[in-house]
Amino acid sequence: MRVVHHSISKDALRRTRHDRPTLVQSMDLMTVFAIICLLIVAVAFSPLGLGGGILYVPIMHYMLDWEIKEALVASLTLVLMVSLGSSLAHSKSGFADHKIANWGRMAAVPSAIIGTLLSGVLLSLVGDIGIKILAALVITFVLERTIRKSVAHTVEFTEEQLLEKRNQYLAGSSSAGIAAGILGIGGGAILVTLNRSMLKMDAKKAAGTSYLVTATIVPVALLSHLVINQNLDVIVDHSGIFAMVLVPLMVFSSAFFGAKYAIKYLPKQVVTGVFLFVVSISLLRYIVDFLTVI
Repeated sequence: MRVVHHSISKDALRRTRHDRPTLVQSMDLMTVFAIICLLIVAVAFSPLGLGGGILYVPIMHYMLDWEIKEALVASLTLVLMVSLGSSLAHSKSGFADHKIANWGRMAAVPSAIIGTLLSGVLLSLVGDIGIKILAALVITFVLERTIRKSVAHTVEFTEEQLLEKRNQYLAGSSSAGIAAGILGIGGGAILVTLNRSMLKMDAKKAAGTSYLVTATIVPVALLSHLVINQNLDVIVDHSGIFAMVLVPLMVFSSAFFGAKYAIKYLPKQVVTGVFLFVVSISLLRYIVDFLTVI
């Protein structure tokens, strides 16, 4: 009798999932607004070296009412699209250092798997608020480093000076990989900060190099989340196959053309200013979340 009861409950749960409308079927005003926000984030972040995960997670979690585990996977998918589109645009324009990117990949890729494991532990111990607090701390660090860097005039390092910074850069890239796994971001905020404050790159080259690393980190973090959480079927039920293909393609296109336009026409000071503005908004969003829990 117990076996039959368990089977009926599982079938009922499966029917409930399939009866739930997908993202396209439930296309109300809030859903349309959320998709527009996703595209705006892709355009705004594309010249900055950021994937937008710091904002994608709140959009999916609060506007579309997704659970945090599914929001992390969706965020990583969109961050990957932004990274690929923006990386292509920056590389074509010559704003990327492939040697430095290889350093970053070496440390960040395995760390992304560790971050994914830590994400599950953090969620089980303290819930969503733990991830939000950690995200706020990462953003605060990035803001402090970026503001300090913008005050002083710096010149890019020579080859010998870069080699002296290699171990420090590997450690920083490792933290970016861990952040990607835990927070559903690409680690670009950390990588851009490393490129600018440690390696003295200008804003555009720092962004392009960051995207080369992020485009490698994110697939590893994404696959790790899917394997560990085994929630692909839930995400398909939430969004539907059509939206799972269409929205990422739209984000990719938005990031590519956004980055291409910014590289040609936006001065470095504007890129840095936008970077500080959008990261500050992200920090404010998480502070508000924290205060509501208190």
